[in-house]
Amino acid sequence: MAANLPPEIGKILEGLFKKTAGTENGDWIAEYVDFNETEAHGIPILRVNIKDEDMAGLLGKRIGRYSTLQTGPLGGYDDLEKVCDCLTEELDRYLTPYKGKTLLVCGIGDRESPADSIGPETAKRIFTHVPMKSAFEKLTVLAPGVSGATNISGSTLISSVSSAIGAACVLLVDSMHCADYSRLCRCIELTDAGIKIDHSGEELSPSTIGLPVISIGVPAAIRVQDLAPNIEASDQELLTVAEIEAVVRRASLMISCAILRVAYPELDHSASMMIADYSLL
Repeated sequence: MAANLPPEIGKILEGLFKKTAGTENGDWIAEYVDFNETEAHGIPILRVNIKDEDMAGLLGKRIGRYSTLQTGPLGGYDDLEKVCDCLTEELDRYLTPYKGKTLLVCGIGDRESPADSIGPETAKRIFTHVPMKSAFEKLTVLAPGVSGATNISGSTLISSVSSAIGAACVLLVDSMHCADYSRLCRCIELTDAGIKIDHSGEELSPSTIGLPVISIGVPAAIRVQDLAPNIEASDQELLTVAEIEAVVRRASLMISCAILRVAYPELDHSASMMIADYSLL
């Protein structure tokens, strides 16, 4: 389970932009960070591109691009098409430079823990031998498990496999924790800056894996301390929503469909849904 963007990042940036708008020095922020709010298929998207080390330090993040799809409650979706369409287009923006090359998709997390199982469940749904032309030279999938079970760090496993198959890019899918309840199971996030695994502190990023790293995450748990500061609890005590199994099923289905549609552009929404569900049989 990975830690996600600080909950106040949008407010910090929005405040900076509003504060300097219309002033002589109002353009200086764009040299260090881009901040954009847009919408696709009815889904609001927040995009942040951090370009400066000092700004990254101010925001508590690494240099890189961040996208947040503000989906609303993921456990209650019956019609997934709008979110799938939006996620497909946003993911394509990140993966386009690696088309024609080998892509390694890694489902990070513990499949035995519902709130941490979105990564492995997504990996199970990706069918790598669709009989049509692929945007990638080769699409590969790995579910490396958790270091507590394997006693092997995720970066070691992923870097070893990616080197062996000649991958040009690693796409991580993982559950995350959040500090803001309003984000819990209500958004999907993408970044090319890497992630940090919460329980182990391990970093999965270009510097540890040795390749470009794109990640997709869903905030699926929240610390007890963040939800109820007056309650005495450790950093490792997490809570999730009652319908977490529905969230995992829908989120893993939407993410796997988006990956399949980027990899196989001829697939439409219905076909990708059928393939993702069939992969579990």
